[in-house]
Amino acid sequence: MNEIITGIDIGTSKVCTIIGQCDKNGELRIIGIGMYPCNGMKKGVVVDIETTAFSIKKSVEQAERMANQKVTSVYIKIPGGLTEIYRNRGLVAVTRDDKEITAQDVERVLQAAKIMALPSDKQIIELIPIEYIVDGYGEIKDPVGMAGIRLEVDAAIVTGSLTAVQNMEKCVKKAGYTMSGIIVEPLATAEAILTKDERELGAALIDIGAGVTDIAVFKSGNLIYTGMIPVGGNHITNDLSIGLKISFEEAEIIKKKYGSVVKVENDDTVKIANIANHSSQDTRLNDIIDIIEARVNEILTMVYDEMRGSNVLDQISTNIVITGGGISFIKGSLDLAESILGKNVRLGLPNAIGVSTPVYSTAVGIVKYVFANRKYLYKKQVEVPKERDQKKSGVLSKIKDWFNDFWI
Repeated sequence: MNEIITGIDIGTSKVCTIIGQCDKNGELRIIGIGMYPCNGMKKGVVVDIETTAFSIKKSVEQAERMANQKVTSVYIKIPGGLTEIYRNRGLVAVTRDDKEITAQDVERVLQAAKIMALPSDKQIIELIPIEYIVDGYGEIKDPVGMAGIRLEVDAAIVTGSLTAVQNMEKCVKKAGYTMSGIIVEPLATAEAILTKDERELGAALIDIGAGVTDIAVFKSGNLIYTGMIPVGGNHITNDLSIGLKISFEEAEIIKKKYGSVVKVENDDTVKIANIANHSSQDTRLNDIIDIIEARVNEILTMVYDEMRGSNVLDQISTNIVITGGGISFIKGSLDLAESILGKNVRLGLPNAIGVSTPVYSTAVGIVKYVFANRKYLYKKQVEVPKERDQKKSGVLSKIKDWFNDFWI
């Protein structure tokens, strides 16, 4: 595959773009990185199409210059908190005379699993096979090549807000690009930072961004829960702005420079610009830390309450992995998280040169997810032309296919 893969993470405070390409050894290589401020998103949804489209274009242009590649199509993400997970089953008959299950049979059973009643404001974002079942024998990960008469799939169907998806697509088109697909954010981020053992044995992924905190829990290799809390790093900045009577921009600088939840013994004073009387003021460092610690404690407590209320805490056997730019840079935040959440906590970083920071976790994850699932994702794009070719087969062939699919 020589085509490039472009992933865009459209967030509350910024748009991150990652361009990846398959090298001659068949490995994914990051060749372009872009980032541009954005204030057209609030709580995971578009509130200003023009502003968001402009930020997308600027971010992609940065990545294009670095990669020396022209981008025409992109993949974006939808926050896990805007999605819901349902379980459904698909069932088809194996059509070959020798009863060998082919990739076409797998595709048909996946399509059958998508047949379900959905509200008018929802659409299917992703289908995740949990297990395949051949003639009653389950726990099969890949049935291709096996022999059988009946093929079933137990699948997780991820649905998302139709309005949210359509508005994000409008932003992408307004920026001058086509949308190749939309990836569920926890699936993408997990591809970048969770280990295979964590996904199998049970782990939680906490992505704390500027405006929202996404919660996802994985077990037996599958996404079993998603949730969202409408607070993030910007709320810490806002607290500093109000508490210290300084501008939001100044508060963001203070947060990044002195961000900590651990009191210091040598309580020095810091000079900051007072927005009320336009003069500088001396503020004790521990006063700044108190404001930051209070909000970080609240965010983590809300995460704990959300997971406990959803009965998923007991599913976590390994780690809770925290990523995103909301609190990951704040000194002592991981230790505080361990004490509040009662689990082992580690920082999640993408394992790629040049992007090994939590800020890029989701964008890198989108590219890695598409690369790992490229056969299935690319196949979906050429589905319609193939169906047109098959129209020549006539009425009898259609009747035969109908019986093969539903007459067991």
